[in-house]
Amino acid sequence: MRQIVLAGLIAAAFTAPALAASKQKPDASQTAKQEQPVPIQIHVRDISVRFVDFYDFASKPAPIPPAPPAPPAAPAADGKQAPVAPAAPVAPVESEQDRRWRLFKKAYNFTTQADDTASRAALEAAWPRYAAVMPQIRAGYDSIAPEWSAVSTGVISRLALAGSKPFDFRIVSYVGTFDGKVWTAQEGDLLNVYLPLEVGPEARALPLARILARLALQREAAWGAQPRNLAELAVSEGIYAHVLKDVVPGKTPAEYLDMTPEQFAKVSGSSKADLKAMQPKLKDNSAGTLAQYSAQMDQVRYAGWLLVEQMTKKDIRYVDLMHQKQADLMGVSSKTAAVLARAK
Repeated sequence: MRQIVLAGLIAAAFTAPALAASKQKPDASQTAKQEQPVPIQIHVRDISVRFVDFYDFASKPAPIPPAPPAPPAAPAADGKQAPVAPAAPVAPVESEQDRRWRLFKKAYNFTTQADDTASRAALEAAWPRYAAVMPQIRAGYDSIAPEWSAVSTGVISRLALAGSKPFDFRIVSYVGTFDGKVWTAQEGDLLNVYLPLEVGPEARALPLARILARLALQREAAWGAQPRNLAELAVSEGIYAHVLKDVVPGKTPAEYLDMTPEQFAKVSGSSKADLKAMQPKLKDNSAGTLAQYSAQMDQVRYAGWLLVEQMTKKDIRYVDLMHQKQADLMGVSSKTAAVLARAK
């Protein structure tokens, strides 16, 4: 297992909260204050080397045990020793599948499946496909480093992540069974981000951007990880989805909003009625309204998508929305919803 630490600095432009972007050109001293490098420290745990060891060993033919010695032959009738034919080699007792599973458990023993039965079935289904992707697997974390860098830089720059607090992650590069699972798990002070090597970049990019955008938004937004009212909840979801669209282009709105096509068709078809009903409640700072709409997240996500799309047409940046005072954000969200609800 390889463990390395990569450190870098990403400078992100940070401007004071403003509902509309300023048209004035800042002076040099103001710009120097606003631009703050963001320390990005990426720790890497590459467990693909264990998989390579397993694969290479399991790909070799199973050794055939030597034949047992032949029993002594009975003397012939004329008193001479009869010739003894060598015994046939004994076939391996262990099947190929049993041997592969035993070696997997011994050398690699990492799975995304729920239990051993599912893990073994997934391994057998994936086994014929590994040969074609072994070059990228053998390259380990290095095969995905540029991709990680592009996604993380894109997310951080679009959210104007600023300040001196480090942005710390541990990337765990692993080999799965072509299910493309990307997820996170806290380990001590570091958040592990698990990235599969056997799939292509298209399978990793959106889930990875989703994780990083959520973490960055929670870190930078005025409401942190917990929106305090419906306006903050909707705008948070809208910013989140639009950052994904900016960083990983070419997907559908449903994919950015983490909806099925059926869910998206339903909320997009009722969007005007939903926005009309939501419009007065976007000015409501009550916990009851927040709880009500937290149980209707498809509507909230799509409303947020439309609100942020409309707001950013007026030179308002994501960071401007993220740093708004509650009252100001609630007011502009309600007004924008009214405009969208009346639009033809």
